[in-house]
Amino acid sequence: MKIGIPRGLLYSIYLPLWKTFLEELGHKVVLSSHTDQTILNNGVKTCVDDACLPVKIFHGHVMNLVNKADIILIPRLVSVCPGEFICPKFIGLPEMIKHSIPGDLKLLVMNFNARFQMEKGYDGMRTAGRELGASKELIDRALRKARMKQDEHRRMMETVPGLNPVCALEKRNQKPLKSAKGVIGLIGHPYLIYDQYINMNLCNKLHARGYDLLFPENIPLNEINQECERYPKKLFWSYGKRLLGSGLSMLQHKRAVGLILVTSFGCGIDSFMDELLIRANQRVFKIPLTTLTLDEHSGQAGFDTRLEAFVDMMEWRSRYDNYVSTHGTGIHPSQSFI
Repeated sequence: MKIGIPRGLLYSIYLPLWKTFLEELGHKVVLSSHTDQTILNNGVKTCVDDACLPVKIFHGHVMNLVNKADIILIPRLVSVCPGEFICPKFIGLPEMIKHSIPGDLKLLVMNFNARFQMEKGYDGMRTAGRELGASKELIDRALRKARMKQDEHRRMMETVPGLNPVCALEKRNQKPLKSAKGVIGLIGHPYLIYDQYINMNLCNKLHARGYDLLFPENIPLNEINQECERYPKKLFWSYGKRLLGSGLSMLQHKRAVGLILVTSFGCGIDSFMDELLIRANQRVFKIPLTTLTLDEHSGQAGFDTRLEAFVDMMEWRSRYDNYVSTHGTGIHPSQSFI
């Protein structure tokens, strides 16, 4: 059976897990095309208006798989870490697809809910395996192989500085970090910073200006947890915590000469986490930082102008000026950035 996997949302993070599991069960995996204007237009037309850009793009990727696959995998991610959650739209994604895309779609809904225990999260994959007619022994063997592949993918991201997960998945060569100008930290969700169509080729544009990049997935999870522990309350949004913790780690260990926060319009999690990171930088670290907000109406010219202005001002400051405005530091400056 041909099973389609959309190249949207968290595919760049969990593709080794899903693809290996399905292939070990004896099925052929078909990926949707890379994001392009047709996929974007189809997603915008079919998805509800108040959804964010990445969810609309995912709808377009599902439509791209129609007539290419016998059944389409739709992951329902509830919790990917005990005691934490991710965006609520991931929970309702299968229902959104069923009611938005016309036609009689055949969907394989794969649940993942590790809220109470990590091992329980894989029960949804075992259920999906049974729905595909596999035996318990085959499912267990496939799941062991899939988890091994996923762990290899995660370790590679954390041990190779600046490695883009999509480059790793597609086995594309990527230059090591040897930039004369320095490293820029790109802080954003995987479906924004690794999709070159959505972010208008941001990574290549920064490489062309002489900068190497560092991504949230390059920061080990133990460092992220350590940085976030300085806050008085537990951060229960898994990917929000990753963005904040990775950004703080880059600042704390002076891994980047500047930070670019990439967010989609209307993202509630980003509006909170990005503000915490901006305040921490203003109060303590004071390195160049900017925010790029994306939606389906974002224009290439305006995006390039904002990016070029940030890089130019960062380089100007490095050459001529060490002064940083005190705006945003608060009435009573402090070394604490909480």
